Amino acid sequence: MSARPRAAGSGSAGPPRRSDRSAVKGYLAPALYDLQYSTYGEDLPFWVELARAAGGPVLEVGCGTGRVHLPLLQAGVDVDGFDLQPAMLDELRRKAAALGATPRVHEADMRDFALLRRYALVVIPFRAFLHNLTTADQLATLRACHRHLLPGGRLVVDLFYPSFARLTERDGEWRLEREFAHPESGRPLSVVSRRRSDRVNQTMWVEMELREHDERGAVLATHPQSFALRWIYKPEMELLFQVAGFARREVAGGFDGRPLLHDTDQMIWTAWKD
Repeated sequence: MSARPRAAGSGSAGPPRRSDRSAVKGYLAPALYDLQYSTYGEDLPFWVELARAAGGPVLEVGCGTGRVHLPLLQAGVDVDGFDLQPAMLDELRRKAAALGATPRVHEADMRDFALLRRYALVVIPFRAFLHNLTTADQLATLRACHRHLLPGGRLVVDLFYPSFARLTERDGEWRLEREFAHPESGRPLSVVSRRRSDRVNQTMWVEMELREHDERGAVLATHPQSFALRWIYKPEMELLFQVAGFARREVAGGFDGRPLLHDTDQMIWTAWKD
């Protein structure tokens, strides 16, 4: 995550306002964050192929602990990165050092970052852009990315589409996201979540728990996290790109490049700096 969540407006139906920094602390500690997402990697071939074909330096916005960044380094990509959370960056550096790599990563906010280099490709993976909870923050992020692109460079962002099923879920109900085994100990793990949505301000507050179980399924330990997202519709995103200075853009419905046809698809956006 690389933007500090802000309140979506005085009309929000969400939790009490918190300071920017306290909102960031809702995420898991880096090692637990890695464990929670250890089974997710369907997007990695897309990002690696995209970065290798960029024809110039690459910037990853919201690089976190390196889930995407480390595969880019291993593929020989000339890549920089930044994130708002220094603990995640420390974990990225530790893992990179174990691979014999020295990453160029920085602590920064995606709404107002200022780096010396300019890039052929800027990427915002894993829906990190949705941590911008206001239109002002969304535009600030897009404009900062636009400033850091070389002429002809492109920005690529992945988002979920706000499907009817997702938006009509009953608020506050715990749902099982996935079950898997610890990659080292083999002990059973599960991830559960519950959401509360403000459909007027397009904001979703998410609580998640990483649970450790014994062989009979009893919960031994629970690790909670919380964060907020603002969902975006296709025409809305087109307008955001236009206002931010991106004259050309296109969208796919998945990492395989298929058309966006259904509200259950993803949105993989590409926008160019002419």
